[in-house]
Amino acid sequence: MPDVPAYLARIGAPMPQAPSAEALGALVRFHLEAVPFENLESLYTHQAPSLEPERLFEKIVLRRRGGYCFELNKLLCLLLQSLGYDCRPVAARVVHHRTDPRPLSHRATIVTVDGGRWFVDVGFGGAGPKGIVSLDTDAVQTVAGEPFVILPQAGGFTVARLEQGTPEPVLAVRDEPWPDVDFEILNAYFGSSPRSPFTQKPVLYRCTGDGWVSLTGDLLTILHQGEKTQKNLTPAELPTALARLFGLDLEMEE
Repeated sequence: MPDVPAYLARIGAPMPQAPSAEALGALVRFHLEAVPFENLESLYTHQAPSLEPERLFEKIVLRRRGGYCFELNKLLCLLLQSLGYDCRPVAARVVHHRTDPRPLSHRATIVTVDGGRWFVDVGFGGAGPKGIVSLDTDAVQTVAGEPFVILPQAGGFTVARLEQGTPEPVLAVRDEPWPDVDFEILNAYFGSSPRSPFTQKPVLYRCTGDGWVSLTGDLLTILHQGEKTQKNLTPAELPTALARLFGLDLEMEE
């Protein structure tokens, strides 16, 4: 990691005194609220973003941009390793409300600390957990006010969210370490293919202290203190929304 203090300053987090589950949970929440999920680089250039550590640091920390799972979870993993955490990347299938076979399309992280294992993901949003999830229990866990459960499966586990009391699978995770070269292949497809959802329309998401904000196409959704509002943005309204709600001032990069 080129500059740990600069990365921590980017997400507004203090330097942890030592690796711990408590500090891990705090780092993840700081990250989710400060750095948005966003696909604008792929959308506007139809090129896959670089996953080189220096380029990720320059984009996310210095230019204060966001990214998608292959970027955000890789850079966070590098930060955690620099802070002394034992962590490894894993691949997952996005299965939320889907019954058809789904490809491996997502990068997340498993962190081992304080004698336990934790699922960490700062590059998904939506129905995913907005905080760390213990992999050492089959009990329901409340994560940022939402109920989740870990379901075992052959070769890994499923992260499921309780919807009306019923576990709804969100991510089917392969519980084995994946080398970066495998994620480079996935990144090349999802970052540039005309069939990728990330080259079709804006997809943005950021957690807030009392909810979240998302933008899919021109539909802006805000969850604030349990109440959801939606609005279709005009092209003229988009730059202001990106800056005010997602912290992205793209005009400064032109």
